[in-house]
Amino acid sequence: MRDLSADFVTEDGARASVAGTLRYDPADPFAVELILRPGRESITWIFARTLLAEGTQSPTGTGDVRIRPTRSEGRAVVTVTLSSPSGHADLELPRSIVTRFLAEIEEKVPAGRESEGIDWNAELRTLLRTRNP
Repeated sequence: MRDLSADFVTEDGARASVAGTLRYDPADPFAVELILRPGRESITWIFARTLLAEGTQSPTGTGDVRIRPTRSEGRAVVTVTLSSPSGHADLELPRSIVTRFLAEIEEKVPAGRESEGIDWNAELRTLLRTRNP
């Protein structure tokens, strides 16, 4: 888990700082969570770990989550663009924090070895229980 301060950037370029956390759970090895706390409530976005890693190097993503490396106000940042039916948000995350976070999760579960820690039989039982209560 890595706490950070993200800059929410509006369409007209105005900025607001938003507290956030990047979280990784080896029990869900393909995903990362971006938890934002703009006020009393928190908002959680879950997306692919590979999407975040690739987005630190080059623009990537389609649909609801797009990530790209850039510079903003002289700082290296990773811009995460989030889209939903209720709106659109551009968030700038400090690139150094994102890359440290990715290095930490790489130590826990190396890329390409994510599926080794999954109990596929348990996952199948869960799916079958969900479909046939």
